[in-house]
Amino acid sequence: MSVPTRVQEKLAVLPDACGVYLMKDCHGKVIYVGKAVNLRARVRSYFQASGDNRVFVEYMVPRVADLDWVLVANEKEALILENNLIKQFRPRFNIQLKDDKTFLSIRLDRRHPFPRLETVRRYKEDGASYFGPYASAAAVRETLRIVNTVFPIRKCPDAVFRSRTRPCLYHEIGRCLAPCVGYVDPAAYGQLLDEVELFLRGRNRELAERLAAKMQRAAATQAYELAAKYRDQLAAVERTVEAQSLAGPSCVDRDVFGFHQEGETMLVQALLVRRGRLEDVPTYTIATRGHDAANAFAEFLQRFYAADRFIPREVLVPVALAGAAPLADWLAERRGGEVLVHCPQRGEKARLVAMAMRNAESAFRAAHAKQRDRSHLLQGLQTTLGLAQLPQRMECYDISNIGGAEAVGSQVTFDDGVPNKARYRRYRIKTVRGADDYAMMREVLLRRLQRGVAEQDLPDLIIVDGGKGQLAVAQSVMADLAVGGVDVIALAKGRDRRPASGAVREPTPTDERVFVPGRAEPIVLPRNAAELHLLGRIRDEAHRFAVAYHHKLRRRPFLGSVLDRIPGIGPARKKALVAHFGSVRALRAASPQQLAEVPGISARQAAIIHATFHGPGNPPGST
Repeated sequence: MSVPTRVQEKLAVLPDACGVYLMKDCHGKVIYVGKAVNLRARVRSYFQASGDNRVFVEYMVPRVADLDWVLVANEKEALILENNLIKQFRPRFNIQLKDDKTFLSIRLDRRHPFPRLETVRRYKEDGASYFGPYASAAAVRETLRIVNTVFPIRKCPDAVFRSRTRPCLYHEIGRCLAPCVGYVDPAAYGQLLDEVELFLRGRNRELAERLAAKMQRAAATQAYELAAKYRDQLAAVERTVEAQSLAGPSCVDRDVFGFHQEGETMLVQALLVRRGRLEDVPTYTIATRGHDAANAFAEFLQRFYAADRFIPREVLVPVALAGAAPLADWLAERRGGEVLVHCPQRGEKARLVAMAMRNAESAFRAAHAKQRDRSHLLQGLQTTLGLAQLPQRMECYDISNIGGAEAVGSQVTFDDGVPNKARYRRYRIKTVRGADDYAMMREVLLRRLQRGVAEQDLPDLIIVDGGKGQLAVAQSVMADLAVGGVDVIALAKGRDRRPASGAVREPTPTDERVFVPGRAEPIVLPRNAAELHLLGRIRDEAHRFAVAYHHKLRRRPFLGSVLDRIPGIGPARKKALVAHFGSVRALRAASPQQLAEVPGISARQAAIIHATFHGPGNPPGST
C-alpha cells in the first residue's frame, strides 16, 4: 500500500493518547471522522495490511491524503467531539442519518392565562411544560387532533387571540371555550388544562376517573347535555389509551431498537415507549458503506442521540456494543440521571427487542419492494429519454415572479424517485432586473452548479421547467462551467387543443413534452406513463416550492411598509411589532395599551401608532 508522504509524516508523530482523528482527501475535504483511546495505534492500523479489515476501509484509505487529530481527556469527551465533527463535516465514509432533525415535542406555557399547545423541536429552560418527543410530524398532528377534539382549548396563535372581538367557528362547534372574548375565566380554563396535562403525561387512569366523576355529577344535577360531553371525552381517552398501550408492567421511558441489514443497506426501527405507551415507531435507512452490522448500528446510535433528543431511562439494543459504557455516561450526563444501555437476553425486555427486530425486517422487505419498483421506473425513464446514466438523483428548477418583482428560483431534489427535502434550496434573484425568466434561470443554475463543481456534488439529471429556451440556458451554463456527466432535460406543459370553429367539445390538454439535447422535436409521453407521472411530480413540486417562497416575499414587506410611514419606528421596533402582531389587521385592531405591551414601544409611541391607523384619514376598519 502506497501511503502519501504527508500522511507518513503525521503517522510518525501521532500521540499515544485519547482523541478524535479526521481523515482528508486531496482536496482537503474531511472524508472520515473517528475516535480512539489510543490515537497512535488506532490510526496506524488503517495503513497496515493486517490492520482494520472493515470493507469500507479498503475504499477509503487510498483516498486519504492528510490527517488531523484533536486530543481530549477521556472516551466520553471523544464521543461528544466525534459527533459534533460528523454533524459539521458530514464525511462521506461515516454513517449518516437521512433525517437528522430533532424530534418534535408539544409545549404548554401555563404562565399565559389562556395558553395553547405548540409544537417545538428544542427544549428550553423557560418554565413551560414539554411533552413527547414524537418522531414525526404525523404523530404530533394525531396527538393534537385528539387533544383538540376532546378538550376545548384555544387553537389560535397569540396575534390572532389578542385581536379577536367575537368567538371563532371552533367555539360554535363546541371545540373552544372562547377565552379570547372572556367566555371563560382563567381558573376554569386552568382546570381544563389540568386534564390536558394528565392526557399528555399518560396518566390516563387518573384522567378517566376524573372525567367519570364529572359525568356522574352532571347527570345527578340533570345536566344531561354536559354529562354526554364528558361521556364522549371519556370514550375518546379510553380508545386512545387502548390504541397506544404496549404490553408490559413497567411505565419506564425506553427506546427499543431493532435492525435488519442486507448488502450495503441497513434499516433501523425504534419503538419509542413513553410511560408504558408506544408513542412512535420511526424508521431509518442507512448506507453501511462496508461497516459490519454491529459497527454500523453502534455508529447509527451515536448519530441518533447526537441531536437534541429526549433521552429515556433505558436504551435496549439487539447487539452488545463495545462502547456501551461511555455512551451510557454521555447520555446520563445529558439526561441528568442514570441511563441504562443494555442488550437483554431474556424476559420482557428481550421480547421487546425481538419485536423491534421483526418489525425492522418487515419494514425492510416492504421498503425493498418499493425500491425495486422505483428502480424499474428510473430505468424506464433512462431508456425513454436516452439518458447517459440512471437518474438516481434528479434536481428540478423553476422560476416564480410577477413582472420581475420578488423574483425567486427553486431547486427540489428527488433521490431514487422520492423527495429529499433536506436538499431543497430557494434562490432569491440578485442580478436580474425585469421579467426575464431565461436570465433568472441562468443565475440560479450558475449559483447551484458553481457550488456543485467546487464541492463535487452534482445530480445525475437536471430538469428545468420550460421548453427549448430554458433547455438552451441550462446547456449554456453547463458548458461554461465544464460540467460533465450530468444529463439535462426541459419539461413543458402541454398546450390546450381547442376545437375547430362551431364545435362544442371542451378543450383537452395535450400530452406533456420533454425536450432533450440534440433532438429537434420533443419526446411526447403518454398521459398514463409512469415516467410522466414521476416527471410531473418533481416539476409540480418545484413549482409549488417556488410559488410558496415568492408569496412569502410578497407578503413580508406589507406590514413593514405600513410601519415605515410611522415616525420614530426604526428597524428594531418594527421587527418587534411584526413579531408581536403578525398582520396589519391585528395591529390595526390593537388598543394603545396593547401596543405599549410590545417590548421597546413606549406609551407615547403606542399612541402615535394607534393614531396612524385611527386618525381622520384612517378610520377603524379601513384598509
